[in-house]
Amino acid sequence: MVTAPAIVRNVPAPHQRDEAIRARLAGPDPGPMGERLVLLHFRGRRTGRDLEVVAGLHRIGGALHLATGSRWRHNFAGGTTAALTWRGRRRPAELRLVESLDATVAGYARLISEYGRTDAERRLGIIINVDRTPTGEEVRDAVRRCGLSLVEVRLEEEQR
Repeated sequence: MVTAPAIVRNVPAPHQRDEAIRARLAGPDPGPMGERLVLLHFRGRRTGRDLEVVAGLHRIGGALHLATGSRWRHNFAGGTTAALTWRGRRRPAELRLVESLDATVAGYARLISEYGRTDAERRLGIIINVDRTPTGEEVRDAVRRCGLSLVEVRLEEEQR
């Protein structure tokens, strides 16, 4: 019998709702979604194109992070400047891909534990296939297999 991994990535299909979410997040009053979602504005390191993506914002140990398995994360390896539209305001930020496997696993494990199964699935873009909190090894497997990553966010106000 083949069993599914404890955690798999849930990749939503692009659709028109994305444009509505972008417009809402870019406005002066994004409502409750503006607390958890941001518009990330950055220049692609290979293409040089200006890019904008919707990303989930999370607090891990008091620090802000984006959690993603998307390819755009590689733009932040080694750190770079970008901008975030958060809570209706565009702010300059320093973003750095978390390179440590252990730190990434610990971050995802903490978020899964804090959010609970249903919210973790929705907010982290994952599906949890076990009827319990995934073990550290199961989270490690998902991080490796699915490319789950964390990007540390330092807003300009925090750097002063």
